[in-house]
Amino acid sequence: MTARTTPGLLVACRAGSLERLSRRLRRSGHRVARVEAIRTEAVRVGRPSAWLRRSPPADLWIVTSRAVVDPFLREHPRWLSALARVPRVIAVGSDTRTALVSAGVRRVEPAAGGGSAAMLAKLGPVAGLRVIYLRSDRAGSELGRALRRRGARVRERVVYRLRDARVGRPVTRERLLGASLWAVSSPSALAGLRRVLGRRDFDRRIAQVRCFAMGERTARAIRRAGGRRVVAARPSTEEGLTNLLEKALNDAPRGPA
Repeated sequence: MTARTTPGLLVACRAGSLERLSRRLRRSGHRVARVEAIRTEAVRVGRPSAWLRRSPPADLWIVTSRAVVDPFLREHPRWLSALARVPRVIAVGSDTRTALVSAGVRRVEPAAGGGSAAMLAKLGPVAGLRVIYLRSDRAGSELGRALRRRGARVRERVVYRLRDARVGRPVTRERLLGASLWAVSSPSALAGLRRVLGRRDFDRRIAQVRCFAMGERTARAIRRAGGRRVVAARPSTEEGLTNLLEKALNDAPRGPA
C-alpha cells in the first residue's frame, strides 16, 4: 500500500511568533516549513517625551503591532506605565490588543480594518487631541499626516525596525516552493517571503497555492500580491489561524510520500 502524506505547509511570520502553531501542527503529523520572514529590532530611545510626564500622557495612543509591545514597551517601563494611564488606546490587530492587555494596559480598542481611512472613521473628531503614534520604520507616516490635517497634534515614534528574513534549517528552497498551502501572519511577513523566494518564484507560486491569512488586512495584502485562493482566520489570532489550518489540512487530499 502506498504511503500517503499531508500537503506541505509554509508558515511565514515574524521571528518568535506562531511557534505554538508550528509545533502543534507538526505534532499532528503535518509537514511544516517555517520562515521567520521578518525580524524586529527595538529602537533605542533617549529621554521620554515630555508628553509622557503629563497627566494624562497624551489623549490617544495608536499602537500598530505586537512588536511595539515586545520588546519595545517591555524594555521601556516608563512608556508602558504611561500607556496604562492614557484615556484611549487603539491597537491595530487583535494580536496587538492581546499583547497590550497582557502587559497591563486594560482599556484597549481594536482598530477597524481597511487602513488609514477606516482608522480615521473609527477615531471620529480628533481636532485638538494629543496623539502618540508608535510604528515601525516601514509603516510610513500616511496616518500621521491625515491626523494632522484633521487638527490633531501628533508625535510619531519609530520604536522598532523590520529586518530581513531568516530561513531555519533544514528548510530548503525546494521545500518552500513545493508547499501547496501558505499561512501568513502579516503584510510585512508576506513582503519578507517575497524577498526570500525572489519575485519571479513568489509571483508564480502565490497564484497557485491556497493562502491562509491571520486577519483581513493580511488577506487583502495577499490578494493584491496575486493570491487567488485566500481565507482569513476569524478571530485573527494564532489560535484562530491554527484551527483554520487544522481543518484545511485534515480536509485536503493526501499525496504520495
